[in-house]
Amino acid sequence: MIGSGTKFNRYTLLEVVSEHETTVEGEFVVQLWRGRDEILDRNVAIRLVRTEDRRVAKVLGAAQAAAMVDDRRILRVLDILDIGNTLEDPAYTAIISEWCTGTPLHEALANTDTAAFDAEYSLDSVSNLAWALNACLTFNIEHGRLRPSCVFLTENSELLVSGLAVDHALFGPLFGADTAQDAAVSRDVNGLGSLLYCFTTGLWPYPVSAGEKDPDPFLSVHVPFSPKVGKDIPVPSSVRASVPRAVDDLVSRSVIGASKSRGVTRIQDSLGFANAIASAKDYFTPMSTTTVRAPAGISQSVSPVSVAKRVIGVVVAAALVLATALVGIQLLNSSPSSISQLDSSGNVVDSLEILTSPATPFIEVDVGNTAGVVPIASVRSFDPRGAAPNGALGKEKEKGAPLAIDGDAVTAWTTKAYKTSTLGKKGGVGLILDLGQEADVTGVSLGLVGYGTDLQVRVANEILPDPDLWTKLVGIDDAGPQIDLRAPRAVTGRYVLIWLTGIPPKENTDRFQGGIASASVFGSTESEPQN
Repeated sequence: MIGSGTKFNRYTLLEVVSEHETTVEGEFVVQLWRGRDEILDRNVAIRLVRTEDRRVAKVLGAAQAAAMVDDRRILRVLDILDIGNTLEDPAYTAIISEWCTGTPLHEALANTDTAAFDAEYSLDSVSNLAWALNACLTFNIEHGRLRPSCVFLTENSELLVSGLAVDHALFGPLFGADTAQDAAVSRDVNGLGSLLYCFTTGLWPYPVSAGEKDPDPFLSVHVPFSPKVGKDIPVPSSVRASVPRAVDDLVSRSVIGASKSRGVTRIQDSLGFANAIASAKDYFTPMSTTTVRAPAGISQSVSPVSVAKRVIGVVVAAALVLATALVGIQLLNSSPSSISQLDSSGNVVDSLEILTSPATPFIEVDVGNTAGVVPIASVRSFDPRGAAPNGALGKEKEKGAPLAIDGDAVTAWTTKAYKTSTLGKKGGVGLILDLGQEADVTGVSLGLVGYGTDLQVRVANEILPDPDLWTKLVGIDDAGPQIDLRAPRAVTGRYVLIWLTGIPPKENTDRFQGGIASASVFGSTESEPQN
């Protein structure tokens, strides 16, 4: 019987943190345990899902994707195990993740004097979260279920996020996050805006709708819900007067259903959110000198003393700039012999060359791609199930196809506008990339239009009339605007089909439309020199 003290592989179950029950057919109770890694002697989080649960395949995919992300602000997926059934217990899939000893946001808010944080600390905190989630976009991963209980504030002033992709795969979005009219908005942008709302007001912007049950308390937001003004969520300053206009603007541009001015532009992704916060802080003036108590180790005082420190910092920085300039003048007026140094090989190097040479980047990002870029000779649209003149293979918006490979990410080939996301009876349309020669294709990099594209990448040596006849290289569902897909094995062929089977909503309409703004193919050809 699975319970406290049960051991499997290197892990021991210690205590149940939460149980999420469900009445949905094909779904079973999901347990979150605090466990122990006996080899590394550390606590871990263990999520147990019945292997027969209909969500298992989606959860495994999410966990495998999340495991690729290596950012200190994201609690990592460490291991995935299959636990075989016994006479007493069914089979389980176990997702093992890092354990966090920090304070969940909802508890941190409860420990403040005003049940909210000041605007400056809130902007800094959510900016950190935005940068962390932007690192996830490199792997085309969104959290999908951001809420106060998955954000932790540590004693060393760090913010950590749990449940990347896995929480959404198990439990879906929080209420209000996936409305039909705004489905093209990134879930994480909506979540970041909601967290900013929560930081500054102590409230969650989405109340429970009439007849909608609050989910399991551990999975819920654990903070009071914001009232509604008519059909709109009020901006933070209307809830708490000390919140500056800059925060209102950010919430209006990110939170679905929030009150907003006419013509306001939506923030598109987590990078855009981080940049928007940076811009807001340029014009930010604290409206209060009240110090709001934060969890231990987290300083967030907005007081005259802190302002004075900033002034001193500016003065010191100016002094350093002046000193640097004086040193430069002295170097310029010195003799060559007096300013020469030795490089790592013992050669004499002029110091002026050292001062003016490009700096070596401090951080290098390695995406693990060893294959080269295969040139694309031409491109055409592919609509085999559409109306085709003279019985030929159908095409869709053919004139726009070259825009997908023109090197301009602003221009794009787009599909027609459809009534359904699955393109009606067609089931798909796409682009065929002609490489001009046979190649061992290993992956693609694509810029897409909107959020929520389902696609497959297929390869063939000739243009086949049915997309199912092409060899599948890789596929992805619910893709964001920029994706980088790599296959575990190469597929040989001259033609690469980008086959769109699901397209996102078209903004400000009740139709659906997808598109491709850029495309690169990775692999190798026989004509390439061999190392």
